[in-house]
Amino acid sequence: MDYPSSDGCQINDWIGERYRVVGLIGRGGMGEVYAVEDMRLQGKLRALKVNKPHLQDAHYSVEEASLLMRLNHPQLPVIVDYYPPNDAGIEMMVMDYIDGETIHSYTTSQGGEITIEMVLHIGMQLCEALHYLHQQQPAIIHRDLKPTNVMITRSGHIRLIDFGIARRYKVNQQQDTVQLGTPGFAAPEQEGEQQSDARTDIYGLGALLFYMLNRGRTPSASDKQQRSLLHKANVPQSVIAVIERMMDERPNCRLSSMAEVRAALLACLQVQEQNMGSPHYFGPIAQTEQTRHARVPGMGDSSFADRARNKPVQVAVASLSSGSGATFTALTLVNLLGLRGISCGAVEHPALEPEWHALLDLGGKRGAVSAVMPQDPRYIRVLSENLMWHALEPTYRNDEADLAIKNRLMLESLTQTIVVTDISSRWVGKEGEELLLRADILLLVADPCPAKWTPQRLQSSTAVCFERERLNRTTMWIANKDVPFSHRGEWLRLIPSKPVTSIPQLPSAEWTQFMWQGAWATKHKSWLPMLERAFEPIFNKLFA
Repeated sequence: MDYPSSDGCQINDWIGERYRVVGLIGRGGMGEVYAVEDMRLQGKLRALKVNKPHLQDAHYSVEEASLLMRLNHPQLPVIVDYYPPNDAGIEMMVMDYIDGETIHSYTTSQGGEITIEMVLHIGMQLCEALHYLHQQQPAIIHRDLKPTNVMITRSGHIRLIDFGIARRYKVNQQQDTVQLGTPGFAAPEQEGEQQSDARTDIYGLGALLFYMLNRGRTPSASDKQQRSLLHKANVPQSVIAVIERMMDERPNCRLSSMAEVRAALLACLQVQEQNMGSPHYFGPIAQTEQTRHARVPGMGDSSFADRARNKPVQVAVASLSSGSGATFTALTLVNLLGLRGISCGAVEHPALEPEWHALLDLGGKRGAVSAVMPQDPRYIRVLSENLMWHALEPTYRNDEADLAIKNRLMLESLTQTIVVTDISSRWVGKEGEELLLRADILLLVADPCPAKWTPQRLQSSTAVCFERERLNRTTMWIANKDVPFSHRGEWLRLIPSKPVTSIPQLPSAEWTQFMWQGAWATKHKSWLPMLERAFEPIFNKLFA
């Protein structure tokens, strides 16, 4: 198909014989945004924006596309392909896929708690992008700087994503032809009394900073007490003064340019860092070219992937060394949750060697579940009653584009109450440690073989546990393969933190026979009560 129907795109639809639709990313008043695979580039992910404007407004959509196609800046979207409005007014733009979330989504996930340093860094990055737009000939005014139009990527970069009401500045025009904008973030002049210019975006950026500093509260025209609101949020006086200048109702009284705004924010940041005792940014911020590519502090680390309360509880299961039994712990936990009627997703981390397909006898069941988001082709997905299994396909070759992103999108699409990820001993390193930090609950498994507990693993596990404690996240140590022996007490004391429970060693011969029959330990009548007791402390924390 070239254009979608009025009902939108469906999974596996083709656009222009090049893009395959793999999932819906978002929906708004004007249309939808889909994740699509670029089949000319080995399935590279793109974002397909489908606009459904009224026919009389179609030329505004065309203008957005023409604006973006001639721009080149790392914080602006890159247009890969464009399909102009058809007879039904449906228009499509294909853009690079941005792996991240909006300011609105991030603020919500953090419960409104964003550090002042982080807000200042976000503001400085936006100054760079807006300065670039304002330097175009003629100047481009964004006019819609709201939390849903700014994204933070997984690596911590800021991207402007929607130019639907952006316009070129027209010399000698007294006011905007069309009055558009988002209440709370739109400058007073957008109501039609005068033409939008660079100072309009200064107001919008000030409102966005106000939003982030005031726990996600949208500023309104009636907020005459902005200073007191920000003061109650413990915002420094210097920052309050800058935001007040940016949001002055009189354009002539605002800061005059994005360069001036950036300089003011930088001065606030330097004072803040002096008060904190050490810098919180990554790399020098005095040089424009370097800050253009700088990460936002606090992004790309554990704080970024905090989940809102209505999302699944994420449980990561890791081991202090190979062979400790993290896989046994994870699969047993999932099966016990299933026996209790709990909806649960189970994931074999792609860093592992494929094992679940054989342990769970899933080899002949591939394709039992269709993808609703970009499907990581490395997985066999099987729905069994209330359990959704994601087992690695043993013969798959990792030669497809964007596998890490597709994997994350697939997992984020899960709607089960609890999602358990088994990463076993393959967590040492940046990606694995970030997974452990992001998890709502982390289970760390140790067995009675401390000879395999390397200094690096002990140091890394200590650092992860310390950071999780700072973030107020639950970490539980588990003593696995527990058997009576003379040095048992010494072994338990060697574990970095006191275990919350111990899992007995199952009889070796009988357990081997059981696995060869394709059954899991929870199906053994005499083992089930013992395993229930061992996992009770974990259940108590999950359902607290």
